[in-house]
Amino acid sequence: MTDDSAGTTSGGGGSMRVVSYPEQVSFIIQHNVKPDRHEAYETWLHSIIGEAGKFPGHMGAHVARPAKGGNLYEISVRFASRADAERWANSSVRQKLVEELADLVTEPEHLNIQSGVDYWFTAATGGKSPRVWKQWMATVSVIWPLSLVLPWILRTLVFDPFPLLGVWGIAQLISSMTMVGLLTYVFMPRYTRAIRSWLTK
Repeated sequence: MTDDSAGTTSGGGGSMRVVSYPEQVSFIIQHNVKPDRHEAYETWLHSIIGEAGKFPGHMGAHVARPAKGGNLYEISVRFASRADAERWANSSVRQKLVEELADLVTEPEHLNIQSGVDYWFTAATGGKSPRVWKQWMATVSVIWPLSLVLPWILRTLVFDPFPLLGVWGIAQLISSMTMVGLLTYVFMPRYTRAIRSWLTK
């Protein structure tokens, strides 16, 4: 589901694989933090997330912290386009902050820029794409129940109280935006982490 021919670039001692995607993309970073440097890393993390938020196209960030006793952090920063993500990736602001990272981690950071559907799976599996049939099964198992309850919820909370929003075309737009938003930001990140062991078998 990814296109490795899209090219590679590097920065901050790590490698970054840029895959093909349409618009919204995720800038994904993995850091193995030294066991005794977690507090300093959290301070650094707060700083770099704040700086990323100042750049055009920034759409939010999510941090997956390690389980107790672990050291692997994964940060995903969402941008509106590939150009926006690359602008942040290659900025002098980011490069300067990455230089400060050397004393906090055990190895160079791992970076990826990925599109929505690819990100659902590779973010949960350390950058590895699961088999296509597993991605299909996982996606269907979330979309099917969501498609059963979402129309009723939207009709009850949105379309019945506000009839103008239930007009043909507008209703479909709202439904599609809600479905994709819930999948991208709420359900798939948590679900794929929960079934990580199955996805990677």
